[in-house]
Amino acid sequence: MKVGRFFSGYDIYIFLPVVFLIIWGILNIYSATIHEYKNLYLKQALYGIVGIGILFIFPRIDYRKVVNISPFIYIIGILSLVAVIFAGTTILGAKRWISLGLFTIQPSEFMKFVLIITTAYILGSRKENINTKKTLITVLTVGVPFFLTMKQPDLGTAITLLIPVAVMLFVGGLNKKVIYGVILIGILSSPFIWDHLKDYQKKRIIAFINPEADPFKSAYHILQSKIAIGSGQITGKGFLQGTQSKLFFLPEQHTDFIFATIGEEWGFIFSSFILTLYLILGLRIFYWGIKVKDPEGKYICFGAGSLILTQAFINIAMTIGLAPVVGITLPFLSYGGSSMITFSLIAGIVLSVIRIHKSQKLYFG
Repeated sequence: MKVGRFFSGYDIYIFLPVVFLIIWGILNIYSATIHEYKNLYLKQALYGIVGIGILFIFPRIDYRKVVNISPFIYIIGILSLVAVIFAGTTILGAKRWISLGLFTIQPSEFMKFVLIITTAYILGSRKENINTKKTLITVLTVGVPFFLTMKQPDLGTAITLLIPVAVMLFVGGLNKKVIYGVILIGILSSPFIWDHLKDYQKKRIIAFINPEADPFKSAYHILQSKIAIGSGQITGKGFLQGTQSKLFFLPEQHTDFIFATIGEEWGFIFSSFILTLYLILGLRIFYWGIKVKDPEGKYICFGAGSLILTQAFINIAMTIGLAPVVGITLPFLSYGGSSMITFSLIAGIVLSVIRIHKSQKLYFG
């Protein structure tokens, strides 16, 4: 099979940025961890190979077949979240992972992909407009993993489970009164939500509002991240030359705060380039969401694009002090196999939607 023929129907404006981000992430994880963890970048390289493999193979699969079995995938996802409660591994005070020997998996991370395809299945079925029944089923579908994830506790991941589903409902024409009602309920219930947050979650929000009040504890991450990014200035200190990460001032420099490592070593110009890549990626997926006629494909594109854009925005915003620290990864860049595979599956199924759309257009056009 010729290479050109194999890639026919692929969108290079999605495929190439994702591959670049994966490779760039491995390079910067090497820089962020080599002084402390000698082989961590090798694990990320393995995750990256799996992720790129998904990008090659998954678009060849008809996304409609995946959507059709999404209820079964959803059940497996829920069972895995329940398994975390009874057999999960606790790391840094949170029980979010299941140990598989050499590797651990984070089921709540995979639920992002599962909820996108399951919501597309619910909203796209029978080509009906969104009605009360579909809305209630969708709310229940996302509500179960949301509360199971909150119990771990993992507020950041729980919020990102809601984002693509909310966007898909909005795109589907959810009644504006319902949207306004949900916003009002959210505002009115904020005191209740605050009372039920963990102490460390409350401290993170307070640290975001006034980081100078507790610079050596709850606000330490934010302050050190801002110092690292600011010290990179325009062109950065150079690869492997970051001092905040190398001298152990910057916590989680290879996971949640990988962007701070990039900002310190590569500076404002290249950091802006990374931001632009995410913007191109998200907007390109939205573009196909508008063009694709199949409802399920359309919902997948809008769910995927909104998740990638908002998660990237939240992660970067928290590293520069514009959002509270919520503990979510930077898609394709942060260390972690569950995150890498999840976002590769999301990008892969989008590429499948595009390929099927192009092939049908050619056949019927």
